[in-house]
This record gives sequence, structure tokens and C-alpha cells, in this order.
Amino acid sequence: MWYLYLRNLLILWLLSSFLISCGYKFYKKPAYFKSEWKTIYIPPWKNYTSETNLGEILAYELRHKISQGKFLIPVYNKNQADLIFKGEVKRIYLQPVSYQNFIQTKERKINFQGSYQLIERKTGKIILKGAISRYEIYRVPLETANVLDPGREEALKMLAKDVSELILQEIMFKDVEIK
Repeated sequence: MWYLYLRNLLILWLLSSFLISCGYKFYKKPAYFKSEWKTIYIPPWKNYTSETNLGEILAYELRHKISQGKFLIPVYNKNQADLIFKGEVKRIYLQPVSYQNFIQTKERKINFQGSYQLIERKTGKIILKGAISRYEIYRVPLETANVLDPGREEALKMLAKDVSELILQEIMFKDVEIK
């Protein structure tokens, strides 16, 4: 029976060495992060467009992505946070592209532009600042029941997931010099 244990250990070792050689690695704290930064506050994005709930959806998805990284803990009180992540939706165009029938949308085209800042709360210093734009055509589920504008909410959620992933990559892999 001990040979089964060794066999499983060998398989685990081969699989992990294969994944590491392909470039996969665990999330770790970016090099420019100070050791005392442990928490982050992400308020809903400022949004002056017609998509009123998009700022809240983006903040929710960013909290989820950052908590998956396990190097920062999202908090809901600004005074308890070490970092503050602010965002602003500058422009969004959302229009149907193709239909199953008149009521069911199959695809939606989204053109999104926004900006964001990562700020140290104690000093007010901007650590990371950037703009983000996204142009995508999303396939939406056909089972949507919203008759007035089918697929709109689902497309916004897909956009928020993509934007949060891009921002997390920007935070993780950006070379920033902290003075």
C-alpha cells in the first residue's frame, strides 16, 4: 500500500513542476507594496452614465478578484483601510448586435472607458493611476426574462468581470517606484 502513496506523490510532483514550467504561479504581493499594506477599501465607482448600477457591479467584482489574490483584504470602512481604490466610469455604450427573435438578444456590443487610482489612505499619495478601455461583443444567455431590454444586465456583469481582471493584472505586474 505504501507504493500507492509514492505513486500519488510522484504524480503531484510531476504535475506541479509542469505547471510551474509553463509559467503558472501563486499570487504574491507585488514588489512595490509595503509590508504594512494589508487592507483595501473599494467604493462604488463614480458613474455619470445611464447605466446607474455599473459602478456598484464593478466595485463588487474588484472586491471579489482582490480577495481571491489573498494579498489584500477588502474592507467596508474607509478608516480601517490601508489603501483606497477609486474608479470612474467615463463612458459606456451598450447596444444589441444580433437577436434570436425580437425579444431575445444573442449578442451585445459594449464600448467602455474609465479611469482608476490606487491611493495610500494615510498620506493621500497616488500609488497607481491609469485609464482602462474595453470594446467587446458579449454573447448573452438566451434564457433572460427581462422583456424591456434582454441581456443588458448579463452583458454588464461580463464586462465588470473582464475589467476587474485587467485591473488586477495591472496592479500585480506594474512596475511602480514608491518614494
